[in-house]
Amino acid sequence: MKAFKIIFLLTGMSILTNAQSLHFMKTSGLKPLLLEEEMSALAMSYLTSEEEVGQLEAEDILWKFHILSGRYQEAIEWIIGNRSSSDLVSGHPVNVQYELFCRAKIKQIEEAVSFEEAYRSVFSSYLENCDDISASNCIVRFTTYDAVEQFTRDFKTLYSQTAEGQISLESVKELLSAYFLFHIYSKTEPIIYEVSAKDEERRYLIEEELIISPLDGAELSVITVRKRNTEKLPAVLIFTIYAEPTNKNQAMLAASKGYVGVIANSRGKRKSTDPVEPYKHEHKDVNAVIDWIIDQDWSDTTVGMYGGSYNGFSQWAALKNGVHPALKTIVPCVSAAPGIDVPMENNVFHNFVYKWIPYVTNNRLLDVGAANDVDRWDRMQKTWFESGLPYSLMDSIDGRSNALFQEWISHPSYDSYWQSMIPYKNEFAHIDIPVLSITGYYDDGQPGAMYYYREHLKYRKDADHVLLVGPYDHWGAQGIPQVNLRGYEIDTVARINIREELIFDWFDHILKGAERPPVLKDQVNIQLMGQNKWLHVADLAEISADTMTLYLSSYPASGHYALQEDMVSDSEPVKLELDMADRSIYANSDYYPWPIVRDDLKTETALVFGTKIFDEDIQFSGSLSGTFKVKTNKKDFDLALSLYELTEKGKYIHLTYHIGRASYAKSNEQRSLLIPGKFNTIEFGHTRMISKRIAKGSRLVLLVNVNKNPFSQVNYGTGKDVSKESSAEGLTPLILEFSPESKIHIPLLEIAGS
Repeated sequence: MKAFKIIFLLTGMSILTNAQSLHFMKTSGLKPLLLEEEMSALAMSYLTSEEEVGQLEAEDILWKFHILSGRYQEAIEWIIGNRSSSDLVSGHPVNVQYELFCRAKIKQIEEAVSFEEAYRSVFSSYLENCDDISASNCIVRFTTYDAVEQFTRDFKTLYSQTAEGQISLESVKELLSAYFLFHIYSKTEPIIYEVSAKDEERRYLIEEELIISPLDGAELSVITVRKRNTEKLPAVLIFTIYAEPTNKNQAMLAASKGYVGVIANSRGKRKSTDPVEPYKHEHKDVNAVIDWIIDQDWSDTTVGMYGGSYNGFSQWAALKNGVHPALKTIVPCVSAAPGIDVPMENNVFHNFVYKWIPYVTNNRLLDVGAANDVDRWDRMQKTWFESGLPYSLMDSIDGRSNALFQEWISHPSYDSYWQSMIPYKNEFAHIDIPVLSITGYYDDGQPGAMYYYREHLKYRKDADHVLLVGPYDHWGAQGIPQVNLRGYEIDTVARINIREELIFDWFDHILKGAERPPVLKDQVNIQLMGQNKWLHVADLAEISADTMTLYLSSYPASGHYALQEDMVSDSEPVKLELDMADRSIYANSDYYPWPIVRDDLKTETALVFGTKIFDEDIQFSGSLSGTFKVKTNKKDFDLALSLYELTEKGKYIHLTYHIGRASYAKSNEQRSLLIPGKFNTIEFGHTRMISKRIAKGSRLVLLVNVNKNPFSQVNYGTGKDVSKESSAEGLTPLILEFSPESKIHIPLLEIAGS
């Protein structure tokens, strides 16, 4: 690679300059061919700055600018030269889509044909050489989820905002990077769909049908995919509200693995003309689909289910009133639990679900345009927060009625409305089939996934329920984990292909009698971050062998308050005061673990507590819990906690967080208002679990805060329905006093290496 770079520098540059800016003129009018020439010239000019080549190389985008400047062979060499066998994802080498683009461009030039003809030939040859498994995900890997809408919007917005004349090299880099994605995908995506459709027809029999539920006449749209000339096979079912073009590719994956792939959509989606009512009907509709499956001539009358998030919820919903005799196993990943973690978590409603409603209900597919209208959602949240208006007026501020949002916020307790959607208490007892639950330490939906797990084991102690948890987020835990997750490099043993390997290894085990996947050695399987190994135990309690109890103290520690192993009885209560009506102040706005590794924390409104520096490694393993004794002048508030490891090098690594309404701390089903002027007991537990090595020389840092920001409800503490409160009722500042009896419990597995 060094030799290649030297040759490039000696032969590829006609002008060398140390300029910190470039001259840019808009001459194309965004006409595709002229725009391509304009961006190519700009990329070439950028690359003539010798000092920038090293910077681009460091950022791993040099090859992209080679492509834009027309140096396709150089780009191919760069892509291949920086590819290793460990980078293979689902049979596709990393960045192969860009390599194919380059080869098509070379073919276009050498054979004097159109790009469309050249790319069709190159991609067809590539696809023909793919096995069934890798071919099944070509569309998913090589196309966008929104027909290039976001890449197009991002580039055109940036282009329109870029002034002509001298522009900085950083601005040029941003513009070219945005153009790169727009350019590649807008030119290749239509051809990929065209060629893939012919290849799919060659490999599979794909059928789409509308079935009628015998229970209530509901219409349900179903896609089946199976290899041609196969005998009766087990079916692998995904039941989803996300009706999109790639549904058939998800079914195709199952077919490529030796099953019949079935994708069923919630009522009102795809071919169904019923109203779209998220979460309400899956408890009966899933079983109607299974009834239909076992009646087909290709079915061997056994069914397995899998899927993540909403698709994980639908599996649990199907088990609410009993287990269908044909359903032999489920694999719910990052499972949503309505009323538990969505649309509210610990009885606090979050705003991200507001935009999800039009995304899934506006039409029979998905309203991608609405979901991606970032300006709309940002404006709505900001306007609501700054106005101080009640949460219930959110849709009025949006300018569009949102009946489902209003329906949801009218149920702030975990009442019969939410309980009707998924198994509740003793309804878990009849679930007697093997279950594999998968979630991640940084999964938004971990509370839901762990709720199902704990309730199942609580009400059926002999349940065959296997759990796998690793350093994954909401997407990685249902697909392919990122090697670098928001700044944290995950251990090599955690880099497993969940969707396309582990899940189907499980199906082979349950439905075909194959060996159990090695990573699922026991009933509970968690990855020990920082130790590069998995822990396999029979019971979740075994991941925590000990507990470190730490008390909140007013004593100073490293510029903050101390977290001490012994309660200091003469310590003064630690006071937190916050003006809830002041819209210029955000509290707890930075709790979310993005990035996971940080240089500093936003602590303006928080109480900050720190431990002493650890003189040996420990393994934090489990869920943070605690009991706070709090005196307040209000009847309620929303407690927010964030826990970090502060490393010896001064980096903050996010471990876990909690947001919860104090008045529901005793029970999420019954509100119990606080008594102002007296110390109230607030318990919290089952926060997002994690297992991570805390290195010698590190300390733990706890932020204690109140949740007040544009991203979720604001609780003004009147004791009334929080959705009806306004900032006018929060004119008296909230005052919290934390007694020295307040404590947290840190679950520990072991001293690393012991």
